[in-house]
Amino acid sequence: MDNKAKTDGKTTLVVTAAPNPNEMASVQEYLKEVLPLLMGAGGKPVKRLKVDEVIHGNPSGMVLVMDFDSADAITGMFESEDYAALVPVRDRGFAEMNILLTQEM
Repeated sequence: MDNKAKTDGKTTLVVTAAPNPNEMASVQEYLKEVLPLLMGAGGKPVKRLKVDEVIHGNPSGMVLVMDFDSADAITGMFESEDYAALVPVRDRGFAEMNILLTQEM
């Protein structure tokens, strides 16, 4: 697959995150600030989920799934100054966060 194929067309953002229980104020601040950035980049919410049980793999407490018109829209948001300002809050609030760009198989 060439690079153009990766950035053109509908892309789904999947985020898994394990909140830091000692920094719940940072978790709430991050979520409050990041969702408008994602929506402003054209994100359409699909699901916000709470993980009830991990059968295999690293535990995470929440999952976000959003559709975008392109991978470029998502990467542009994550490379923005507005998002860069949230990175310290994200890093305090979450023990682990995986940010994944996905496409239909």
